[in-house]
Amino acid sequence: MVDAVVPVHLDDPIAQRQSRPALARRVAAVALAAGLAVAAGCSMVGRLGYDHLPTLAAWRADSYLSLNAEQKAIASRRMEALHAWHRSTQLDDYAALLREIQRTVAQGDVDEARIRAWRLAMFERWRPIADRAAPAVAEFAVTLDPAQMRRLRDEMERDNAKLRREWMPEDRSERIEVRTKRYLDRAELFLGTLTAEQRQLARRLAAEVPDSEEQWFAQRLLRQQDLVATFDRIRTERPDAATASAWMREHLMRYAQVRDGPGRPFSESSLAASDAMSARMLAISTPRQRQHLQRKLQEWIDLLESLRPGPTARSTGTIATN
Repeated sequence: MVDAVVPVHLDDPIAQRQSRPALARRVAAVALAAGLAVAAGCSMVGRLGYDHLPTLAAWRADSYLSLNAEQKAIASRRMEALHAWHRSTQLDDYAALLREIQRTVAQGDVDEARIRAWRLAMFERWRPIADRAAPAVAEFAVTLDPAQMRRLRDEMERDNAKLRREWMPEDRSERIEVRTKRYLDRAELFLGTLTAEQRQLARRLAAEVPDSEEQWFAQRLLRQQDLVATFDRIRTERPDAATASAWMREHLMRYAQVRDGPGRPFSESSLAASDAMSARMLAISTPRQRQHLQRKLQEWIDLLESLRPGPTARSTGTIATN
């Protein structure tokens, strides 16, 4: 399945695990990855990755911006607080959504509309994270200097060039091959070994769907430009904390939205095509594959439950107020 049973957008923290996301996304992704990073496969990797997300986020921020000591302290404090809030308040909701998916899959009642609803449900779960992360990122943005902003733009350009080489070959036949591999890898994660019919379906649909990579890439560039503009606005205008947080939240919410513009209809139709292929792949799945999917879902539910803090930590409000 393209976006599979727990759908994700190509520009989200999971799909972009082979490239380096922008700073604001990495800070906020400290939280979002909890619900989605489990879809990367191994439970142990999921646990280790989640437990060390604040450290990883701080390292990424430093690699993008070459932080000074004061900025490192702000980043560390804010990321730890965001991570603790997320651990104590969001994981139960993620597990509940996975249980709903698990029940629906068991009933065999999965169609394109259902998969679209799950995709939108995951996007909605970005909203409280954006609300929580916005003040943290805004506080950080006001400390940035022109040299750090230049470095950020340079790092983004480097990432984009790498992404274009790997995901968007000029030759269409090569691009279809890259797309097919992406489809097959995602489907095998959820269904296990694919049948010849399923592999053929993935290859055929990869060739038939309109090329969407350019539109997706254009959306990515718009978000990056908006990040730079938002950072610049905060650090030059230096508004009050509430205003800066509102600007930052508006930016962060764009990672769960398709931007307005000429490419919007194409991007939305591409997502719909992904939903349709997911439904078709599941419709021709074998009993063994459906069992594999149920085991995967249960594995992720168990992982989320194991990541929750103990009763004492969950009952204290201090971790959710910083």
